[in-house]
Amino acid sequence: MLKYECDQCGACCSGKLIVQAEELDVLREPRLIEADSHYAGKGVDEVLTLLRQDFGRVVTLSCGQSCPFLDPDNRCSIYPTRPNDCVDMQAGDEQCRYAREAAGLEPLEPKTTTD
Repeated sequence: MLKYECDQCGACCSGKLIVQAEELDVLREPRLIEADSHYAGKGVDEVLTLLRQDFGRVVTLSCGQSCPFLDPDNRCSIYPTRPNDCVDMQAGDEQCRYAREAAGLEPLEPKTTTD
């Protein structure tokens, strides 16, 4: 299996991919609420109630615009508490390749190992 190392280009966070947060994500990182105009200004309990009432309802962080938690150095400012959608993105995977292509970047090259 090929291994890739993230070069921190920020393409995955630039708005080409849809990033959504679910109930667990909001519990872990309440600041996610402010990223979605539908929920901004609401309290955690109110948002959790809304998410629980409607199966499939989510908080949207990035869809056509850069993630508000992407800092100027292309680093995630909430990395330890980022949503599971973000945790699932892996360097070199299909989402990474799509985001890099959309940003006009070359695909990542696999790491060479001496194992």
